[in-house]
Amino acid sequence: MGAVTSRPVTTGAKPAPPRARGPQVPRGKVFIRENPLATEDPALAQAVERDARHLLKGEDIGLVDVSFHVCRDRAHGLRFICKVEGPPWKREGDRVQWRWWSPLMETAEDFHDALVDGLRIRRDRLSDWSRAAPITG
Repeated sequence: MGAVTSRPVTTGAKPAPPRARGPQVPRGKVFIRENPLATEDPALAQAVERDARHLLKGEDIGLVDVSFHVCRDRAHGLRFICKVEGPPWKREGDRVQWRWWSPLMETAEDFHDALVDGLRIRRDRLSDWSRAAPITG
């Protein structure tokens, strides 16, 4: 095992000073938890996971966990829900935590439409919130 340092060891040039902008979180980093849909309908599981990654990767949401939950009933057969959750932010000025639960869905198209709508609502609320935030200084 080698030694771990907080900055690379170099000779000559000084290292760049650290930035003071808070944590650097990748834009739309998506972690999909084990998906129970995969045992029920592998094609559906692949489709919703691919769509979740595609739709969330371009959003300014930081790290998010995505989980799917299977619901079965005799009348409708296989249905599922999805939960998207970002970590809580601890410092003032950090991003607003986002937590979204989908409605009960049956198809990949249902999932796509619900997530697109959820992201639109999130953007609208953040826009309204930023306009209503008091100006300090």
